[in-house]
Amino acid sequence: GSQRVLEALSFPRDFEDQKAAEQLTRTLRGVMRVGLVAKGLLLKGDLDLELVLLCKDKPTSELLQKVADNLGVQLAAITEDKYEIIQAVGDAAIVIKNTKEPPLTLTIHLTSPVVREEMEKQLAGETLSVTDSPDVLDRQKCLAALASLRHAKWFQARANGLKSCVIVIRVLRDLCTRVPTWAPLRGWPLELLCEKSIGTANRPMGAGEALRRVLECLASGIVMPDGSGIYDPCEKEATDAIGHLDRQQREDITQSAQHALRLAAFGHLHKVLGMDPLPSKMPKKPKNENPVDYTVQIPPSTTYAVTPMKRPMEEDGEEKSPSKKKKKIQKKEEKVEPPQAMNALMKLNQLKPGLQYKLVSQTGPVHAPIFTMSVEIDGSTFEASGPSKKT
Repeated sequence: GSQRVLEALSFPRDFEDQKAAEQLTRTLRGVMRVGLVAKGLLLKGDLDLELVLLCKDKPTSELLQKVADNLGVQLAAITEDKYEIIQAVGDAAIVIKNTKEPPLTLTIHLTSPVVREEMEKQLAGETLSVTDSPDVLDRQKCLAALASLRHAKWFQARANGLKSCVIVIRVLRDLCTRVPTWAPLRGWPLELLCEKSIGTANRPMGAGEALRRVLECLASGIVMPDGSGIYDPCEKEATDAIGHLDRQQREDITQSAQHALRLAAFGHLHKVLGMDPLPSKMPKKPKNENPVDYTVQIPPSTTYAVTPMKRPMEEDGEEKSPSKKKKKIQKKEEKVEPPQAMNALMKLNQLKPGLQYKLVSQTGPVHAPIFTMSVEIDGSTFEASGPSKKT
């Protein structure tokens, strides 16, 4: 839809009088995408798009009406889709809505560089004798539209080329929507914060590491009143992009970032992202309906690979030689499972087959448990501890 409006707006000669046409000047200088659509930050549910229409002189309500009227004619010429065109004079904008699902809203902001030039001269102390038309559009709205143009250009030059920056901004945009504590950072401050945090790492980072770095910067207190703040590179004067935050909001954001870092450190990043935990790669073992029996019985020694005993000697003292086929089978078995030296457990099992090993206790942390096992032999009980029951 925004592309069709861009096409429809590329006809500035319709608004020129004969004298302006002779001087090869244009009332409408150009149109550019701004906001989320220009930066590639659209998320599911974002249905508001923005354009900025640059004018030669200060835009007036009369010009806005002309653009809106001719826009309806041009849209009808290039598409059969129906659009509702609203003249929002108070917001210095034209709002276009489609009549199909999903309901998209496109806002075209009218502005002119002349507005900012006059403001800078006034701040410098110059006296200007400017007679504005009575129907000139709101000055602050025009300045905000010019700022959005600068933000879009800065984003394309700095953030788009920075690895993982855009994806981290999208993740944190979702966080700002879900968690009210983060809402004051939404928009331009969040974009500056992510670019500053990731750009100062001096090396490319993956999305997970980049997200952690942004959280670390916030957790360190850069948004606190005594912190470094977030410098706005699109303003000529030194401006803090989070100057609108009060002390309580700054403390809440810092504490929330510290909590998010703790969750990530203990493997609960999915709680920060507001999603279900990812399924484990290891297949889940089927649950045993029977209760767990901690009594461990060591199987008979025949299941262990022990050194094969020598064949008995014949009465005449000559060893009966096995057939060639048996030799081949024996060599094959040796290749599959090489013989192991008989350990103390194997020897004990040969002497006392069918021993009952019992779990006495389990101590230590979950990640490094210590098992204590016992076995009863000839009326005497013996105990030992180790990192596993088998050990």
